[in-house]
Amino acid sequence: MRFHHVNLGVPPGGIDDQANFLIDVLGYRVVAVDEAMQARGVHWFETDDGSQVHLSEDPEHRPAARAHVAVDFGDDLDAVAGRLEAASWKYTDSAGLGARTLNCKDPSGNRWELRGTSS
Repeated sequence: MRFHHVNLGVPPGGIDDQANFLIDVLGYRVVAVDEAMQARGVHWFETDDGSQVHLSEDPEHRPAARAHVAVDFGDDLDAVAGRLEAASWKYTDSAGLGARTLNCKDPSGNRWELRGTSS
């Protein structure tokens, strides 16, 4: 078994900001889809290991208070912190249970736990 994707809600008109966060800050890339999928409004992003984030516009989007997406960046967490800072993105930085974590919200208010081994 392996994790395939998470589907995140985005408020109407929020896809571009969300895509920029995923690509420019977190390092995801766009998944190329055919015309039929484009016509369905598909917005998919993935990492080198094949795990994906799918975005869906939701007119009633309300970010969860506690639910979150956790991604392990290993030794690359310092680079992610640098991109967050360069984008003036608010986040908290903490260490515990053997891992450093950066916690932030994306442009749609969804929570992210960015984990790593760097200090």
